[in-house]
Amino acid sequence: ARIVDEFKDYDEDLKYRPYRPVARGLITLNELWVLFFICIVLQVLVTYFCSSLVSFVYLLTLWGFFALMSKEFFMKEIIDKHILVGVIFDELLMSVAVLYLASFIFPINPLRSIWSLLLMAYIASWIVEIARKTRSAEDEEIGVKTYTAVYGIVKTMTLLIALEVAFCAIQTYILGTKYISFTLALFVVTTIINLIFMLKKNRMMSKVVEL
Repeated sequence: ARIVDEFKDYDEDLKYRPYRPVARGLITLNELWVLFFICIVLQVLVTYFCSSLVSFVYLLTLWGFFALMSKEFFMKEIIDKHILVGVIFDELLMSVAVLYLASFIFPINPLRSIWSLLLMAYIASWIVEIARKTRSAEDEEIGVKTYTAVYGIVKTMTLLIALEVAFCAIQTYILGTKYISFTLALFVVTTIINLIFMLKKNRMMSKVVEL
C-alpha cells in the first residue's frame, strides 16, 4: 500500500513535499517498481506454501483493490473535493488485508466467521488515518490536505472520538466483558488526549494524538 501511495502522490510530493525520500531522489520510482514485484512474488510464494485456493482469491482481491487505489477509484475530482470520500474507500484496504490473512486460519469462508473483526479493522484504519493527519496550525503545509486543515481541530477531534467509541463497542462485542476495564481505560486515555489537543491546539499534543 505504501509503494502504491508513493506512485500516486509523486507529482504532488514534488510540488508540495520535496523533502520526502522519493521526491528528493533518495529512492527512485524504478527501485520502487523492483520492490513492488519482489513483494508480489513473496506474497504468491507464502500463499502457495502456507494456505489454500481461497487465499489466492482474496490475494487477487487485495491486488485489485491496490489497482483501484492507484487510480483513486476513478473519482479523483470527487476525492480532491471531499477528503472523507477517499477515506471511506481507502480504509477498506485494511479489512481486505485482514480477510486475506484470516483465510490462512479459516480456509472455507473467513468472511462469515470474522465479519466483526473486519469491521473493527476498518474502524481502526480510520482512526490511524485521521490521527496521523492531525496537526497544529503551525505545522500545516500548503497543498497538503490534513483533516485539521480541512475541517478544523474541533471537528476532527470530534470525529476521532466518535470513531473510538465505535471501536470500543465492537471490541467489547468481540472480546466480551472480560476485558471491558482495559477497553474503557484505553478509551478514557485517548479521549483525554483528544480533548486536551482540542483545547490547547499545540504541536506537542498533535504528536501525542498521532502516537
